Amino acid sequence: MPRPFRSAPSAGTSARLVLVLCALSIVFEGYDMVAYGVTLPAMLEDPAWGLSTEYAGVVGSYALVGMLAGSITVGAIADIIGRRWLMIGATAWYSAWTGVCAVAPDATLFGFARFMVGFGVGALIPLAAAMAVEFAPKGRAHTHSAIVWAGYPAGGVLASLLGLWVIDAFGPRAMYAIGTIPLIVFVPLMLRHLPESPSFLLARGRHDEAYAVADAAGIDRPLPPLAEERSGPRGLFTRGLWVTTVLMGLLSACGLMLTYGLNTWLPKIMESTGFGASSALGFLLALNAGAILVPLVVSRASDRIGAQIVTAGTLAAAAVAIIMLSTDSPIAFLYVMAFVAGAGTIGAQVLIYGFAAASFPASCRAAGTAWTASVGRIGGIVGPTLTGLVIAGGSVAPAFYMFAGVACVGAVVSLLVPRRKAVAARVPSEPAVAVVETGR
Repeated sequence: MPRPFRSAPSAGTSARLVLVLCALSIVFEGYDMVAYGVTLPAMLEDPAWGLSTEYAGVVGSYALVGMLAGSITVGAIADIIGRRWLMIGATAWYSAWTGVCAVAPDATLFGFARFMVGFGVGALIPLAAAMAVEFAPKGRAHTHSAIVWAGYPAGGVLASLLGLWVIDAFGPRAMYAIGTIPLIVFVPLMLRHLPESPSFLLARGRHDEAYAVADAAGIDRPLPPLAEERSGPRGLFTRGLWVTTVLMGLLSACGLMLTYGLNTWLPKIMESTGFGASSALGFLLALNAGAILVPLVVSRASDRIGAQIVTAGTLAAAAVAIIMLSTDSPIAFLYVMAFVAGAGTIGAQVLIYGFAAASFPASCRAAGTAWTASVGRIGGIVGPTLTGLVIAGGSVAPAFYMFAGVACVGAVVSLLVPRRKAVAARVPSEPAVAVVETGR
């Protein structure tokens, strides 16, 4: 008698539950990455850390280097060995190393731990992006992706709010201790409820199992890959995809340079223009609030008119808002501009991941999103370091002009990404009845 299938940990796992699990893991990813920007002013004032402004920017880039390594690693293997265990492992990894940040005795170990946090986060990003799209109902891929990726700025808001009282009451280390929650709470939930990707199962020839998981989740059954489609990284530079591959990498590099540059340095930049510490953190809060709310609204437009136009529009709006942040305007107006800037930078990156996941076929979707995230890390690595060097010269205005210019470049690149041609409907054959056992 054949052994029952074990890809899905629960036969009743719904697409909505998969969406929630992906979103929760991304919330604390965003928290962990933004926590450094929130704690940085306090760490710079504490001589025990031995941080200069220039070196603080380098430490901020360590996590981005780790993310590059994590994305490359997952991109090479996710379409070969599957999404489920890699996603669970990546969540446990970044959360555990965030705990190490909380107890690191000096900047050297702290910087290494930030690299390791980044490795786990970099591995998680393409996996969550692929899972969000694959478990989305028909016509809602961008919406589901936006809901998941709104978790990143939501984590940034959480870090900003907690930073207003946790740092004064308990010190910056407490912010990193909070980042161990995913290891303690979310990983057990994922072990119990997160299924394997139906598209991956189908690509591996496990048809009955793939259809059983899709039926249990309440989504359309996946279509078999076309004969000419190559799986994994080999499929990214084929004749029909190489332009998309190159442009998505460049677009992500622009988005992540803005995301990490602003999240790391905006409080310090606004302090340098004369605002107090609490007001400066308020700008970071407004930045991430815009990144949460706007993508959830405009993602529906992406499903209807295409991600190219929507992404370009948000980046262009961000360029204008960033320039306005450099002006001597009332603080209420500047908070609104920070909100718009967050919607068009961090929020645009939310859209970019869904854009990428929808632009690659299922046979190389994880590799494509990993490529997008990996190349994006180049911009992410450059962002905090370059911004630190720019403001170290004594003037913060050039940093605003730099961010606005990058946003304009991203808007143009977004419009150049080719639209993916619709695939003619193919009806999968009826599978035999499959037993989907619990993964416990």
